[in-house]
Amino acid sequence: MTARPPAPVALTGRYVVLEPLRIDHVPDLFAAQGGLETEWGWLPVHAPRSPAEMRLIVEQRLAQQAAGGAFLFAALHPGIRRPVGWIAYLNIDVIDQRVDIGWHWLGNSLSGTYATVEMHLLLVQHAFNDLGFSRVQWQLDDLDRASHETMLQIGAVREGVMRRHQRRPDGSWRDTVLYALLAPGRATPSGGNGPLAVTAGPSAPTTVWPAAGSPQAVRPPLGLPPAGGGYRL
Repeated sequence: MTARPPAPVALTGRYVVLEPLRIDHVPDLFAAQGGLETEWGWLPVHAPRSPAEMRLIVEQRLAQQAAGGAFLFAALHPGIRRPVGWIAYLNIDVIDQRVDIGWHWLGNSLSGTYATVEMHLLLVQHAFNDLGFSRVQWQLDDLDRASHETMLQIGAVREGVMRRHQRRPDGSWRDTVLYALLAPGRATPSGGNGPLAVTAGPSAPTTVWPAAGSPQAVRPPLGLPPAGGGYRL
């Protein structure tokens, strides 16, 4: 049995909504990024300093998608329905039923909230239940502690480190840590993980959260959403 490649679809969570990335998302994505290097996370490109630079990055990613090497989703704030980040399927291998999740980034309005974890869970659920993949994996910069925390939250297994694996945009070398989840019901090798059971919160927020660091900012913390629903994997 083979998996099938991703196709355009909207994936709706309680704290984030994912829809296929489009060029017309560029203005809102740049506004969410704000031209701040510190908010760009660990992507393998320099932070855009203008809408034109953001457009170029999006065009490059969409060209990668057209060639079959990726599928990009814009991450929308559920309250205002505007894109504030993105996430992608990468290294799509339908024969071996394997796919990476990467290029994950959220702007200030959702960064560090339940949406940080939920957007990964939405793609894992879609890959296993709808597309027929049996393995989902992540390749993270060893220094990206927030993403390592996300992996712990969703129960991904840390499988090893690829030392001096690739250069960062600043020219330094990064060690890459490999994490993975196997689809429930598939053979689990020694040391692998069993079925993943994850719950989600009661409802998506409908108001705009204050900016991170604001005295009025009262947002759900990073971590799994509270009990009340479920991601069936």
